[in-house]
Amino acid sequence: MKKLLFFALILVSLTVSKELDAIKDFFNRKGYVVEKLGNKVILDLGKGKVNVGEVFTVLKEGRELVHPVTGEVLGKVEEEVGKVKVSRVEEKFSEADILEDKGIEKGDPVKLYYQSICYLGSEEGFFKVSSLVGNLQKGEACDYLVREFEEGYGIEYKGLAVDFYEKPKPKVIVQQTERVPEEFKLQAKFLIALPSLPLSADACSFFGRDYAAVLFENRLVIYELLEKEFAEYASMNLPSGYPVSLQCIPTSEGDDLIVVNQVVGSSVNSFLVRMVGGSPVIVARDIPFFVSVLDKERPKDTLVGQKFDGRNFWGEVKRLEISGNELIEKEAFKVPSGFRIDSAVMLGDLLVFTDRDGYLRVYKGDELLLSEENFSGSYTVASMPDVYQGENKYTFNTRHFITEIAGKRYVGVVKNVRSPIYKFLDVTKFTEGELFLVLIDKRGIAKLKQVTGKKFEEAIQSVFRAKGGRTFVITGRTGTLPVQNRGDVFEIEIESLQ
Repeated sequence: MKKLLFFALILVSLTVSKELDAIKDFFNRKGYVVEKLGNKVILDLGKGKVNVGEVFTVLKEGRELVHPVTGEVLGKVEEEVGKVKVSRVEEKFSEADILEDKGIEKGDPVKLYYQSICYLGSEEGFFKVSSLVGNLQKGEACDYLVREFEEGYGIEYKGLAVDFYEKPKPKVIVQQTERVPEEFKLQAKFLIALPSLPLSADACSFFGRDYAAVLFENRLVIYELLEKEFAEYASMNLPSGYPVSLQCIPTSEGDDLIVVNQVVGSSVNSFLVRMVGGSPVIVARDIPFFVSVLDKERPKDTLVGQKFDGRNFWGEVKRLEISGNELIEKEAFKVPSGFRIDSAVMLGDLLVFTDRDGYLRVYKGDELLLSEENFSGSYTVASMPDVYQGENKYTFNTRHFITEIAGKRYVGVVKNVRSPIYKFLDVTKFTEGELFLVLIDKRGIAKLKQVTGKKFEEAIQSVFRAKGGRTFVITGRTGTLPVQNRGDVFEIEIESLQ
């Protein structure tokens, strides 16, 4: 008897998250004083719009602001004339005690008052909410707390839950499909321990031979891929910034170009490296894109760059073209909403990436074939202190990969499993890295199949395949001190057990 399983096709909304707009509206609440009664006022904010104990600033519109050259009215000066604290809430109005009175009158506008807002949740969620709400900080020592849950965002006021905004749920269509009978197992051979935490790596071709370029915090190191060794060949120090990704770009000249994507201040500022006389040399700087070749079999068509900054995060995507030692910006490159270039790869018309919410997405053309959650995270992190207060970090994802098994090419997917300690101590820590393959049956239905065998300790930082067919996995391990951060290099072979 054929075994059957239920396969879920996830149709993800491509619209802007409504729950984030709702959070913005919550902290932008406004109303009017409809009556002043001694040391109290009546506000036109009733149930669902205000909570007992909340404080509102009372304003008074002043003179108009007029542009001195054009004469255009730019707005009106608002003067603070008092503060009130809500003491009773009715269906269509509320009563508030006057805390400060500098001339409060009937008809004066009011807006919600707060000094700071605290946040508990994921880094991605923190940055998203920060872009909409001012004075956001991590922790719980605030009157207002935005707490992220798997299902949505909750808001607490002085320890009491006052509102909840549900995240949009993907629409699920359940179909019965035959189980794909393929099983995959990998064998791994340890090659070398790296002296510090590797951030990213890729296979390169120089002088007609295979090499590996490995990115560390302060250095770029070129390793020669010998038959039984991973031998250091050359290195260079990096310019100031936070390096987050590296990739080798095939060129018509034979030797690859290396692009290093790094964060400087609050945005991406990348550079190009060439091998000159056996040494890596920077040949182009100040590239305002996160650059990647999505399909190395078609570098001319899939060399693209995506804008990134600390406020808007992942922005427009453009096709790029190599001209000597420069990258020339060309036309827009069509991608789905939520696209992040850091993890993205293509195989023909198949596009695979981890989106801004940590979902792995698989597209065939414009059609979404698969969406699975919890595929984000690595030890590659950039600080962006110029954008947010306190210690603010943004995590970049490991790039997925292309591999070949028994003459057939597959998209491989990296998943780093977070340690439970991550949830409680605001520390990025992983227990193990896992590998999956994207399988698509004859009906066009996609599924993920985990590769069994070797367990990789902590996080997989990179998987890449050299031109000669050898595949490598580079892992990262972190300790309580930076000097304890390390990495390991493995050569792997995946076989089908069909």
